[in-house]
Amino acid sequence: MLIKTEAELGALIRQRRKSQKLSIADLAMLVPCSPRLLSELERGKRGVNIGVTLQLMALLGFVVDVKGREEIRR
Repeated sequence: MLIKTEAELGALIRQRRKSQKLSIADLAMLVPCSPRLLSELERGKRGVNIGVTLQLMALLGFVVDVKGREEIRR
Protein backbone atom coordinates (compact mmCIF):
# COMPACT_ATOMS: atom_id res chain seq x y z
CA MET A 1 0.00 0.00 0.00
CA LEU A 2 1.27 3.44 -0.89
CA ILE A 3 0.82 6.02 1.86
CA LYS A 4 0.98 9.61 0.60
CA THR A 5 -0.14 11.73 3.55
CA GLU A 6 -0.01 11.86 7.33
CA ALA A 7 -3.79 11.48 7.37
CA GLU A 8 -3.61 8.25 5.34
CA LEU A 9 -0.98 6.83 7.70
CA GLY A 10 -3.02 7.83 10.75
CA ALA A 11 -6.18 6.25 9.38
CA LEU A 12 -4.34 3.02 8.63
CA ILE A 13 -2.89 2.90 12.15
CA ARG A 14 -6.31 3.61 13.71
CA GLN A 15 -7.91 0.87 11.61
CA ARG A 16 -5.28 -1.70 12.65
CA ARG A 17 -5.48 -0.69 16.34
CA LYS A 18 -9.25 -1.07 16.34
CA SER A 19 -9.11 -4.38 14.48
CA GLN A 20 -6.87 -5.66 17.27
CA LYS A 21 -9.38 -4.34 19.85
CA LEU A 22 -6.84 -2.03 21.48
CA SER A 23 -7.74 1.30 23.02
CA ILE A 24 -5.42 4.26 22.55
CA ALA A 25 -4.53 4.00 26.25
CA ASP A 26 -3.67 0.28 25.92
CA LEU A 27 -1.46 0.87 22.90
CA ALA A 28 0.24 3.86 24.53
CA MET A 29 1.31 1.64 27.42
CA LEU A 30 2.88 -0.86 24.99
CA VAL A 31 4.87 1.68 22.94
CA PRO A 32 5.42 3.48 25.56
CA CYS A 33 4.19 6.98 24.79
CA SER A 34 1.34 9.27 25.71
CA PRO A 35 -2.21 8.57 24.57
CA ARG A 36 -2.29 12.16 23.28
CA LEU A 37 0.62 11.46 20.92
CA LEU A 38 -1.17 8.41 19.51
CA SER A 39 -4.35 10.38 19.07
CA GLU A 40 -2.44 13.08 17.17
CA LEU A 41 -0.78 10.47 14.98
CA GLU A 42 -4.12 8.85 14.13
CA ARG A 43 -5.52 12.27 13.18
CA GLY A 44 -2.61 12.88 10.82
CA LYS A 45 -0.98 15.66 12.80
CA ARG A 46 2.47 16.63 11.59
CA GLY A 47 5.51 16.50 13.82
CA VAL A 48 4.96 13.13 15.50
CA ASN A 49 8.27 11.42 16.35
CA ILE A 50 9.27 9.00 13.58
CA GLY A 51 10.89 6.59 16.06
CA VAL A 52 7.67 6.26 18.02
CA THR A 53 5.72 5.87 14.78
CA LEU A 54 7.95 3.05 13.56
CA GLN A 55 7.85 1.29 16.94
CA LEU A 56 4.06 1.60 17.00
CA MET A 57 3.76 0.21 13.49
CA ALA A 58 5.95 -2.77 14.38
CA LEU A 59 3.79 -3.49 17.46
CA LEU A 60 0.71 -3.46 15.24
CA GLY A 61 2.31 -5.91 12.81
CA PHE A 62 3.12 -3.56 9.92
CA VAL A 63 6.14 -4.07 7.69
CA VAL A 64 7.58 -0.83 6.35
CA ASP A 65 9.12 -0.98 2.89
CA VAL A 66 10.85 2.21 1.73
CA LYS A 67 11.28 2.76 -2.00
CA GLY A 68 12.38 5.60 -4.21
CA ARG A 69 9.98 7.09 -6.73
CA GLU A 70 11.71 5.31 -9.56
CA GLU A 71 10.97 1.94 -7.91
CA ILE A 72 7.23 2.51 -7.55
CA ARG A 73 5.09 1.20 -10.38
CA ARG A 74 2.37 3.59 -11.40
